[in-house]
Amino acid sequence: MPKLLLKRNSEWANKMKTYHLYLNGREFTEIRHDEVLSFEIPEGKYRLEARVDWCGSQPLELEFKEGEIRKVEITGFVFSKYLFPSALSTLIIYMAIYFHFKVNSLFLASVLMFFFGYLVYFMTFGRKHYLRLMERA
Repeated sequence: MPKLLLKRNSEWANKMKTYHLYLNGREFTEIRHDEVLSFEIPEGKYRLEARVDWCGSQPLELEFKEGEIRKVEITGFVFSKYLFPSALSTLIIYMAIYFHFKVNSLFLASVLMFFFGYLVYFMTFGRKHYLRLMERA
């Protein structure tokens, strides 16, 4: 019987959230932070999706054949693991400059607005791209 291996990467952004996985439109399982799951799946074609809150992923089409093992990795949106630490560091530097030197840095404020805009995009218009499903060899 074919096997499906699901791996959720360690991420700072959604560490406390549980992802819900759907197979052919029906809730199939949940996967937590840095977890690996294994399932035996009957042969056939499947459509796998991941969701967290109101955001989700693009569907991943999978076809299982006898004895086959398919590995799928679940991650957040592009650069999500860099976005939050970078935004927090920039905010701390901005606040330190503002309160210590009484200088309003337009450059750092612009960088913060870029980070905020990038995040807002993935939580609104790009909500179907908030999570990514990638098949690995």
